[in-house]
Formats: sequence, C-alpha cells, structure tokens
Amino acid sequence: MKFKSFGRRLMAVITAAVILMSLTACGESDPVAGEDYILAARAAYVELDSARVDVVNDNTGESEQIFIYKYDEVGMMTYSYYAVSGDTVIAQYNNGYEQYTEENGVVSYLDTGDASFTSYTKDVPYPLADEGLIVFYKKAVNTETSYIATNELAIEVCHYYDILKLSGVDTADGMTGFKVLYYFDGEGNFLFLREVTEVTNDDGSITEYSYSIYITEQNEVGTVPNFIDITKVETEDEGEAV
Repeated sequence: MKFKSFGRRLMAVITAAVILMSLTACGESDPVAGEDYILAARAAYVELDSARVDVVNDNTGESEQIFIYKYDEVGMMTYSYYAVSGDTVIAQYNNGYEQYTEENGVVSYLDTGDASFTSYTKDVPYPLADEGLIVFYKKAVNTETSYIATNELAIEVCHYYDILKLSGVDTADGMTGFKVLYYFDGEGNFLFLREVTEVTNDDGSITEYSYSIYITEQNEVGTVPNFIDITKVETEDEGEAV
C-alpha cells in the first residue's frame, strides 16, 4: 500500500525517500568526514533482531513516526508503524501473514492470499529496518563544508548535502538545503541522527525543519504492539466493519 503524502511538514524528513534508493557509500572518491563511524552504525543496525525507531519533531519534542519491529526465529519480520502529521494519521501492522492498515480511521486488511500483500524478512527487510535509515549518500556530500568534531565523551559528524545530487528529492517543493548531524559516544557507538531541512517559501522567507531519529530497545522488543483497532476492519464491498 502507498500512503498519501503528509505534506510539507513530513516532506522535511527525506529519510523515506532516500531509503527507497538503497543508498550506499560509493568507494570512487576519498572518504568524507566521519564515514567510518556512519558505515559501522549502518552495519550494526541491520544486524539487530528487534528495535524501536522514533522520528521526533525537534520543534515540538513529539514522535511523529514510530516504527517497532522484531524478527522471529526463522527471520520473519513483525512490524508496527504509526505516523501523524496534522490531521493525518496512518498506522500499519504486519506479522508476515496478515496486515492491518489504518488511514484516518479507515482500517483495511490483507493476508497472504492477496496479490498486493508483502511480507518482510531479515534478508528482505522493511525499508525502515534497512541501513538506509541512517542516511548516507556519499556522492551528494559537500566535503568542503562537512566536518567531524570529537572529544573524550562524544563525536559529532555533520554532512551538508548538495540537494541537486539527491535523486528523488523534488526541489520544486522549495527545498534549498539539507544537512545531517550524526552523534556517537566517545567510543564511536551510534546515539542518534538529526536531519535538518531548509525550505524557501513562496514569499522568499526560509523555514527550517528539524527531525531527530532515535533507535532504541535494540534487541529488547518483546512483543510488537498493534496500534490498530482490528475490530474496525471494513470490507471492500460493503465499506462496513466486520
């Protein structure tokens, strides 16, 4: 299922767009600032058996996207996704055999017998469980302005991106700047990242959107919750709860 656009506010979080491009760090150029730390964090993330991901609006402190997943003993993924932007709310639960999707109060159901049903595994993960969650598109990083700052307690890496080199990003929406800040502890373990998007409005004013992505409950998720009231499932023919 393809969810409707959330509009400009979640357009600022371009993670989902770049994930679908399966971004990798190309080895054709010299290393960029902090590359080793970022690649190690991406490699460690895909090895997790379970985790919770929160995309937090830094202006409000609220989680606008939540993704919780867990693989079973054969590598089948169960996941739950929830997102909110203004009046738009969507959620999805998939355990590899059946899927519930809710959009603005309307709940639909699919199972393995439906042609459009998709299950995910350790080998074929849901995009938010893949390494692309930790954004890194080497070819688009401006190496002259990017930097790494370190001390005994923490490491900060900042990548400024050339948005014209970010495939799939629609600059017609007014995006004029994008940077990612990555934070690690003093030993190089990943803590979180922050995506900051600059948008130039029609009147020439500039709005900055900042979202932080946290990966918690690593290998500690017990049961994946279902955010959807499954009693509200509607049939295609009748449009009524079953």
